[in-house]
Parts: sequence; structure tokens; C-alpha cells
Amino acid sequence: MSVPHQAIPKQSDIDNILKSNKIMSCDCDAAQSPLWIIKKSSTGGRGLFGRKKIEKGSLIFTNKPLAIGPRNCDLDTAFCAYCYKTCEDCNYCEKCGLVVCSVNCETSRMHQTDCKFITMHWKLKSNVKEMSKILGRIRIYIQLYLLPAQQKESLLLFQHDNTSMFHELEYLCSCFVIPDEQIEFMKTVYSILKINSFRIPASDREKSIPLRGLFPLAAFLNHNCVPNTRNVFKEDNSMEVYASRDIEFGEEIFTCYTNFLWCTPVRRYQLYKSKNFWCKCVRCKDPYEMGTNLSAIKCFNKQCTGSILPENPINPSSEWFCDSCTSKIPFENINSVQHIIGSLVSVLSEDDDINPNGIVLQRLESFLPSCSHIFVDLHLRWTLKLGYFEGMSLYELSEYRLALKEQLCRDTLRMAAALGAGDAHLRGLLLYHLHAALAERARRCPDQYDVSISYT
Repeated sequence: MSVPHQAIPKQSDIDNILKSNKIMSCDCDAAQSPLWIIKKSSTGGRGLFGRKKIEKGSLIFTNKPLAIGPRNCDLDTAFCAYCYKTCEDCNYCEKCGLVVCSVNCETSRMHQTDCKFITMHWKLKSNVKEMSKILGRIRIYIQLYLLPAQQKESLLLFQHDNTSMFHELEYLCSCFVIPDEQIEFMKTVYSILKINSFRIPASDREKSIPLRGLFPLAAFLNHNCVPNTRNVFKEDNSMEVYASRDIEFGEEIFTCYTNFLWCTPVRRYQLYKSKNFWCKCVRCKDPYEMGTNLSAIKCFNKQCTGSILPENPINPSSEWFCDSCTSKIPFENINSVQHIIGSLVSVLSEDDDINPNGIVLQRLESFLPSCSHIFVDLHLRWTLKLGYFEGMSLYELSEYRLALKEQLCRDTLRMAAALGAGDAHLRGLLLYHLHAALAERARRCPDQYDVSISYT
């Protein structure tokens, strides 16, 4: 993942990363003829490029993580350090303090390795209580520290910046006396993980904490707000990267680090906050966001039915303009309105999530047009909940709610198509829910059901 002003690793160093981490391509000739090549990117640093034309739906590569661990989460959440299941009555190892949920986790090779490392290198301070809360969150740093020498050295070739102590490390150092060399290593790894790690979706079958992983090849995937790939995570936490549309020979292979349906100001701020760069892709430069107007605010002139959009989206101090009455609004005024909108969204209750007539939503409607990314996000949440939350199965939906689910699916699909989502995970999810709504309608009225439907 590229960060401006970062040193570019040599190709020989990259080759060592790929060799030492046994990177897999998608086909049987993986070692001889991968679909990708790594070279200098115009976005900064290096990126992955198509070595040949890659057809939509093709598996580009499979990548196993160097290490996995929890994302930032509440310190009060108890979880097993090895299977990552949340548990109220977890046990902890009397030697090292790591939380384990079962005999299998406690006797695993991973725990034996970690336990030996902690007891040999870290000295517990006196009068320390509940030190086990932090150890599960710091385990990913132990995993990376214990990598074989060649893999461990290759970490420094990933994008990173200098950083100071972080919260988990401060907490750890308040519990243990830790060698300075290991503290400095964890500081560096914190920066590497912040910029290069990928979120791993939580399991639907069991309650577990949200995870992230450091994937040695996927780390070279640069960001674009209109990506040409989608990621699939397997049960062993390996990542499969597929082409979401045709990728031409020599074209850069992109992923998206943010929520695809967020508006430009939100996406860019999140990228700066989490990955240390401001995106300047084609979508970010377009005030209309490819015709979706996700960033729009209703015109301040009550007599006007137009929408206000940023004149220069990649300039935070840019004026905004109305697409109808052409009035100009200073960015300070826009910031004030966005602050109010943010406050309203933060207090949105579960009832408001489901009830389109909720008071907070009515207030939001006075500021935002229906195309706003906030409403698009709410519509997506309603779409996924309707027929799939407790006490309200598809069979129990009223005709109104069943029709609403179908309409929301179609509207969001059109939005994704306008943005060029291609064969993205979002599109597949929406098609699944649309099919479920149509199947229920066909069950209720088989004689009136029209099989000649359009999904977009």
C-alpha cells in the first residue's frame, strides 16, 4: 500500500519477499507465470499490474497472512488469543497470562511458543492486575517478531512511517519490563500494520472479534475509489483476490481501502486518518461522483430544489456550488452543516434504522437529498435487515416492506453500477437479497409473478 514520500524497495528485495512468503498465483503455473507483476506506480511506491489481460471473475492470486490479530477494539472485551472467540468466562495461562478458551487452545503449538517467549523476555512488574487484557491484542507483534530472519527483515520493505508509543504498547509497558529493542520493533510494526493490513470479516457462525491480517503480496495493492478487484477471505484467513471487471494488459490492479458507498469527503478523510494519504483518483476529482451525487447537500435557498456540491472535491477549502441556482457557499458554512449532520447520524437509534418515518431521519431529510451517501448507507442497511432480523422473517414481511426491500435493492444496485463496481461483493450481496424478495413474491402470488425481471 503506497504512502507518499516513502522509499521504494528494490525489485530484488521484493522478489525475496515473494519467495520467502511462498506467494501463490491463481493457476497451476503459479511460480512461472503469475497474472501480475510488481513495478513502480504513479500513485507512489510500487503496485501490482496486469501481466496479461485478466478477465472479470478471474482469481488473480491467493495470499496467506504473515500474522493476524484483532483490530482496535474495547479493552474490556474478553477473547481467546488463539481462536479469537469472545467469551465471558475465559481462562488465562498462569505462566504468561494469555487468555485461552479451551484445552486445545492452551496446548496448541502457537500458545507454547508465545508462552515461552513472554516468560523468557518480559518481566512482570509488581502489583499488576488484569494484565491479560492486553496480551491478546499484542500477540500479532509477537507473531511478527518470531518470524524467520528473512521474513522478519522483509517487513521493513513495506510502507511505514515513524511513530511513537501507541495505546496498547503503553499499556503493555505498564505491566511488563520489555527490552528496548523489542519496544522499537513493535513501534515499527504498528506503523506497518496501520498502513498495510487488511480487515478480515468476522465469522457469522460464531461470536468472534474483528480481525486484521498482514498479507505480503496484497500489501502491494494500491487504493482506488473505483477498484477493479474484490477480496474473498477463506476459513484459514487466506485472501483470494478476484478481478471485478476486465483488467487490461499493463493496467494497475487496485483495491479499495474504504467503504465503496461513502462520499468523497468521508472517503478521503478516512484514508488520510488510517493510511496517511489523500486520494486524488478520478472519482475523488469529480464533484458529481460519476453521476451519483453522494456528497450532495440540499441548497440553502428554500426556494431552490437543487443540490450543493464541492467545486473542487480534492481541496478541503473549496467553495461549494448549487447545481440549480448556481449560488456559491463558503466551505466554513458547509463544515457547520456537516457537523450538524454528523451529530444527527451519531444518535440514530435502531428504531430509526428500521422506521423510515423516524424523527432523526426526518431532520436529516431537511439537509440531505435522497442520493446522499448517508441515505444510501441507511437504505443498504434496511435492505439487508428486512426479512433477516429477529421476529421479522421474509415470510412475515408485509407487502409494503417486501416491495420496499425490492426497491431498495434495485436502487442500490443502480448506484453501484454507476460507480463502476463491476462484479463486486456488494453487487453479489444485493442480488442475493433481491432474488430472495422476488422468490417470496412468487411464492405468494405464483400466477401474477413476472419472470422477465431486470436486476438493474
